[in-house]
Amino acid sequence: MKIKIKAILLVLALLGIFISGCLEEKQIISLDEPGNISSYEFEVPLNEWSNGTPVNTTAYYILEDKIQVQAVYLVINSSKIEIIPTEDLGGNSEKTPIQDLVLLVSPANETEVSKETFMEFANRTEVSNLNYSLYQEVSNGIKIIVLEFKEPVTGFIAYTFEISGNQDLLVMKPDSEFIKVVLPKGYSTGNRAFGIPSPSPYNITFDEEGRQTLLWNSSEMGAREETIQVKYYPEYAPIYFFAVIVALLAGSALVLVHYSRSKKRLDIEREILEIEKKSPKKKNKD
Repeated sequence: MKIKIKAILLVLALLGIFISGCLEEKQIISLDEPGNISSYEFEVPLNEWSNGTPVNTTAYYILEDKIQVQAVYLVINSSKIEIIPTEDLGGNSEKTPIQDLVLLVSPANETEVSKETFMEFANRTEVSNLNYSLYQEVSNGIKIIVLEFKEPVTGFIAYTFEISGNQDLLVMKPDSEFIKVVLPKGYSTGNRAFGIPSPSPYNITFDEEGRQTLLWNSSEMGAREETIQVKYYPEYAPIYFFAVIVALLAGSALVLVHYSRSKKRLDIEREILEIEKKSPKKKNKD
């Protein structure tokens, strides 16, 4: 009897530990107030949609300070978005993992999926008043931020997060057909000496503001390609680097020329000294 009681107590203790562990792993995230709609770019990517049919699209805009990144999701019939905090990807996220959340969405069952609908969402001036849950949980040892709605929604979802500022963006591949990264104006990528995107985007363009824009098609990415990394640098960096190399080569050439001339001069002076040493001896013999 005592053995059975001990076994029951042990099971209850283990169950309590398991439940408490689960409770500790799930943490509610509270945001003070909605973000500013005007600080985001809500683009309807008509050129990327086949036959103008909207599909899930995610865009990352790296801001000028190279620390903040704005993520803008165009979602269709989605009830949940999962976000891997940058701290788990080598970034800097000591503060709230995401900030300035903006929701421009409507219930999916009440929304027609069309370019006109998304253009209407993009031009809204007030955020949507829909209930949602924002929490952090741990899955396979990795922290995940979950934005969850009571019912599927369609529209735009935007938030801001921070990275390390080392001109290196690393994100988990979102559940979107198209993924876009927009670099700060005056920055570029693709030079192996300074930084390249990985995996290689299927299209690279420049927008109206002159910002380099990289585009991936999720269906064309490999099954093992779970992350997108973009190392970028100032546009002038390769030119300056080339100029420095040219300057170093020119300097080396000048040093070699100076060395060659000095060596010739020393050789001539040595020959003169040897001649002068031999001359007195000939006089003495005479």
